[in-house]
Amino acid sequence: MQYEKHLMACQPQKTLQVDSHWWSAALNLLLPPRCVLCGQPSGTICICEPCKADLPRLGSRCLRCALPLGSPRDTICGACIQNPPPFSRTVCPLQYEFPANRLVQSFKFKRQLAAGRVLSHLICESVSEQDFDIPDMIIPVPLHKLRLFTRGFNQAYELAAYTGRILNIPLGAGVLRRQRNTKAQSGLSRKQRRKNMRGAFYWHDSGKPARHIALIDDVMTTGTTVTECARVLKRAGAKRVDIWVAARAIPVNRQAGDPQSSSQTQSLSANTAQRS
Repeated sequence: MQYEKHLMACQPQKTLQVDSHWWSAALNLLLPPRCVLCGQPSGTICICEPCKADLPRLGSRCLRCALPLGSPRDTICGACIQNPPPFSRTVCPLQYEFPANRLVQSFKFKRQLAAGRVLSHLICESVSEQDFDIPDMIIPVPLHKLRLFTRGFNQAYELAAYTGRILNIPLGAGVLRRQRNTKAQSGLSRKQRRKNMRGAFYWHDSGKPARHIALIDDVMTTGTTVTECARVLKRAGAKRVDIWVAARAIPVNRQAGDPQSSSQTQSLSANTAQRS
């Protein structure tokens, strides 16, 4: 695969090339990395193989929004056929449930950067498994400056910086900005989330964005935030936007095998085929 040579940077024998600091290698010898979930020796990426195997993976899912599909024969869900989002594909390794949610929360709220590196590694693995063009730039979902000051760091930026370094993709830092300090999305309905995000982002650069952009964040819940970001990037001139997230929250009515979701996809696919 086209990403494999970059993904090898995640492996133990390439630690010095990734970190590029002699003191990091020395520290690994003195204090061997431990799993961020169980505390046992883990190797280089700070998650042991048993804990990694226990992480909830996404099964058959929509290529565009990463929600489960009713049938493994489908590739795009009914919702994305009926109302295509402004992004082309979503790359996501994990379902947002235990223990993946613990991994994300440790990174996001406890500033456990080792957990963030694990999530970046998993994103890279998921990217390497898929066959599509390499993005020209990777851009993090921005935080408002007040939220950034309160939290101390932007988890999306950390994911983007590390993932971009591993896959050798330029990082677009500061070109997409948040101009309103929006409410936290958790606890809001889908309609409230859309209203909350409307007009929250803008393109902050004199030139046009790269033709193909990977927009990165930690968790995708309803997709409202990344949808608004993707719209801004497309309006600014990007030809294609992909979404890369560490975990996808799955609503109850979109669980894998849901018969209503499956029948809707099949019906919409048939209608689309007839129109074409």
